[in-house]
Amino acid sequence: MLHQLDYLREVNTVSVLLRLTLAMFCGGMIGLERARKHRPAGFRTYMLVCMAAALTMLLSQYESYMLHHVWAEKAAEIGIRTDVSRFGAQVINGIGFLGAGTILVTGQQKVKGLTTAAGLWASA
Repeated sequence: MLHQLDYLREVNTVSVLLRLTLAMFCGGMIGLERARKHRPAGFRTYMLVCMAAALTMLLSQYESYMLHHVWAEKAAEIGIRTDVSRFGAQVINGIGFLGAGTILVTGQQKVKGLTTAAGLWASA
């Protein structure tokens, strides 16, 4: 059982497809609930946000593997030192801007879209 989980932690085709599918499914479930209530940012939006965040984290994992295994010799020779967690930080930053665009203040001084912004940020 643990060997199978280790296989899914690696960067391989099965793992990548499973992670992206699971991210799309989870985002889609959140989006379906919101679309059913006729709220902004429904099924497709949440599905795309979750999938893109998962893809960015997979890219970060892939870069870390390449820098420490495949390209380790060349990276040490050139002096490449990078922080792969910066990808994830940029996802949070970008989704923050997307969420900020969903927040509106109406003419009656009521704030609308705050839950949408928080949901997008949390799903990423």
